Amino acid sequence: MLQRFKVRNYRNFRDELIFSFKTLKDYEFNKELIKDGIIKDCLVVGENASGKTNLGYAIFDIIWHLTDKNTKVTGQYYANLYNADRPVEFEYLFQFGNSTLRYCYEKRYKNSIIREQILVNEKKILENDFTGTKVLLKGAENLDLEKWDRSVSLAKYVYANTVLDKEDAGCKAFYEFMQFVNHMLWFSDTEARDYIGFANEMDFLFNEIANREGAVEELQAFLQDFGIFYQLSVKDTEEGKSICCKMGEREVSWYSLVSSGTRSLIFFFYWYMQIEKCSFLYVDDFDAYYHTDLARAVVSKIIKIPNVQAVITSHNTDLMSNDLLRPDCIFKLEDNKINPFSELTDKVLRESHNLQKMYKEGAFNN
Repeated sequence: MLQRFKVRNYRNFRDELIFSFKTLKDYEFNKELIKDGIIKDCLVVGENASGKTNLGYAIFDIIWHLTDKNTKVTGQYYANLYNADRPVEFEYLFQFGNSTLRYCYEKRYKNSIIREQILVNEKKILENDFTGTKVLLKGAENLDLEKWDRSVSLAKYVYANTVLDKEDAGCKAFYEFMQFVNHMLWFSDTEARDYIGFANEMDFLFNEIANREGAVEELQAFLQDFGIFYQLSVKDTEEGKSICCKMGEREVSWYSLVSSGTRSLIFFFYWYMQIEKCSFLYVDDFDAYYHTDLARAVVSKIIKIPNVQAVITSHNTDLMSNDLLRPDCIFKLEDNKINPFSELTDKVLRESHNLQKMYKEGAFNN
């Protein structure tokens, strides 16, 4: 799991921003949100332009150079992410069982790593910088670095070209790290339906679902859980398989009928079908098209997914509830800092406290 993330000089984060998932709190409610002392599920809130979206982009910068997963997104928001006056600094601290892995790198542009370093339990196992290159992993002793294209991450090159000794603690942590990164997923619940990581490329959303065996039946049941009832079927057309909906005695194309809110929910369902394979999930502005009850129901579904670490961003203050979450799992992003509610007040927070009311009254402005 991701224990801590640091970034400096990235878009609006000119100063160092530290996002720690480690908690020292021991609340007696919603304990399933914490795993081995690390926050498994959390909500990030903040005013417009506070950096909630940039935070997601920063965490998922790692996808660019360590994986071959999707990084194609609508618009130009990957332009000008890096402040060229000095390098952007990234640091990830992961926890895998009893081992920690620290991954640090610097870059000026998305595909230009200046420095790269990995430490397992604070012991250096990989380094690439101006002073030279080191790979201290069992199984990588005969790695041919002459064939290494330096535009490619050294970590990615090692992972793709060595058979490591997985009985060795350093190798095991390195392998788990690369697997974790390859299964990270960011998606945005906007009209563009963008995503980063986890998969390569996806077809038109409705085609993807229509062509998956049993998926339409699963989707119909999934929507019913949220009080949305359709009688769906799959039909073969000249263009391929299409999802149809029964309207009286007729069957019509479903795509033309659904609202923005339902399309947003369908996009969530597409990832929900395969989300148990995900390691880390970042859902940005997930409830842009949801009413409050639907938003709460979606959050409830996410936090019930085992073994997936999830970050959700929202403007919806109704989600600031101990019924869903807890004070150390709701983070406020403001002025280049991100802290949980539990650290933003001197008050001892209990399950009975109304966090939404306290937020509106400025209790978490410290």
